[in-house]
Amino acid sequence: MDNKDQIGSGISPGISVGHYRIIREIGSGGMGEVFLAEDTELGREVALKFLRSDICRDEACRVRFKREAQTAAKLSHPNIVTIYEVSEYRERPFLVMEHVEGRSCQELIKRDDMDIEKIIDFTRQISEGLQEAHDNGIIHRDIKPSNIVIDSRGRCRLLDFGLAAVQGTEKITRSGYAIGTAGYMSPEQVNGEEADQRSDIFSLGVVLYEMITGRQPFIKDAGAATLHAIVSEQPE
Repeated sequence: MDNKDQIGSGISPGISVGHYRIIREIGSGGMGEVFLAEDTELGREVALKFLRSDICRDEACRVRFKREAQTAAKLSHPNIVTIYEVSEYRERPFLVMEHVEGRSCQELIKRDDMDIEKIIDFTRQISEGLQEAHDNGIIHRDIKPSNIVIDSRGRCRLLDFGLAAVQGTEKITRSGYAIGTAGYMSPEQVNGEEADQRSDIFSLGVVLYEMITGRQPFIKDAGAATLHAIVSEQPE
């Protein structure tokens, strides 16, 4: 067993987290780690997303995480990944989600595997998922290619509704995280103002720009410069 299998404060293949048996890690990022698991009660594969312990250090943060997850779990739409449950393991909050076999939009952009038909179709599907969320008063707050998964049939799914709110302003100031997501933030988010539906639409526009050109419209060498460009410059 290598080190990668053991990350996540004791989470490793073969252990049980409640009635979920961990199979393997399938991803990691700024928010935490994602594991493929078997739901031993229902006999299906699911994805367990554990938040990093330093993100939710206190009870107030964990309560906020649970509230956001419960709100997002009410969404039922073919272009939104379904949330089944929210819980904790060794004081680490985690989500139990639908497991989608596929590639992220980020992967497809990097592989230059985009044509105009795909771009139009993907944008339409993402827009429909967002419309469903907005109609229910839910704002995503972190639309970006890595939060969009496309399955083998070409169906897009949006991930991580509301999770950006759990981090609050840390997403701007945390070293190593701001650079990775700052390029997709709306001007009001950069200015510390409340995000609304228009913020998600702005971020979707950035994703559309990147699908077409292969690059972000405002990205700079440093996160702070990117944030400044979003509020003061035209797209490149």
